[in-house]
Amino acid sequence: MARILFFGTPLYAQVIAAGLYRRLPGDQWRVVTKPDKPQGRKRVLTPSAVAKWAAGEGLTVDKPGRWQDFLPVWEAFQPDWIVTAAYGRILPDTVLQLARWGAYNLHASLLPRWRGPNPIAWAIRAGDEVTGVTLMAMDAGVDTGPIVLQDRVPIDPTDTRDTLTVKLAESGIRVFFEARRLYGDGPWPADPQPSAGVTMAPKFQDHESRIVWQEPALVIDRLIRSMSAEPGAYTIWEDQRIKILAAEPVAKAAEGRFGRAILDGNDWLVTTGDGYLRVRQIHPAGKRPMTPGDFLRGRRDKGLVIFQ
Repeated sequence: MARILFFGTPLYAQVIAAGLYRRLPGDQWRVVTKPDKPQGRKRVLTPSAVAKWAAGEGLTVDKPGRWQDFLPVWEAFQPDWIVTAAYGRILPDTVLQLARWGAYNLHASLLPRWRGPNPIAWAIRAGDEVTGVTLMAMDAGVDTGPIVLQDRVPIDPTDTRDTLTVKLAESGIRVFFEARRLYGDGPWPADPQPSAGVTMAPKFQDHESRIVWQEPALVIDRLIRSMSAEPGAYTIWEDQRIKILAAEPVAKAAEGRFGRAILDGNDWLVTTGDGYLRVRQIHPAGKRPMTPGDFLRGRRDKGLVIFQ
């Protein structure tokens, strides 16, 4: 039996936490996540995915604003392992040193590629064919710690950030149990990361979400999938922001100016830098997600749209 102090916040961490907890009924858990955030138009304070899951399991959930407010209770918990997955903050040494057997992170990339807070989206956007999860011993750097184990996960041409997140979370569960099978309860051996192949995965800037129709269709498709469903890649028509939720490149020579959209059934065929992008689902500002056909139904200008 082990005492696990788990740090995590979004869906990726929630899937991992649920998978580990379900299969480790003898272990004792305490969960740490980021404080509730205001969401939606009414800015309602909303708990994280991990907080919702942990509360449903009846686990103690900590939401620290300041480390010093929680250090005494975590020290009293006497964790054997600290396990983190997309927590969203760097843990200081005062926290890392609390774990008797060490602090380990399940990072959603094959380190040293895509260090940082946004590895899943960047792997899609860059056109990587394979990504994975790295189980690493934590140090003071940003995803620089030595590697215990890695698990490779192929990226399908239709994967979005959301679908790949679930695949990688399931990979994280596998790699943690493999480490425990190989090395048991206690500190785990780890090897330094390679010095070659380091890339960074920062958060996207707001301007990076806007589609540039002069770019190739495949590049635009990767951008859309890397941002689906949130924050969402978007375009502008008549001063209205329209998120593109689902699309695919079309192997057909395009005609007309960049950003020209023609209705084809319920889809748009949009002219890009090297062909068409078929847009299947959109989310206009202030409305529900819908097809382009539904959006244009009843409008006199439904035959031709020019995006800015």
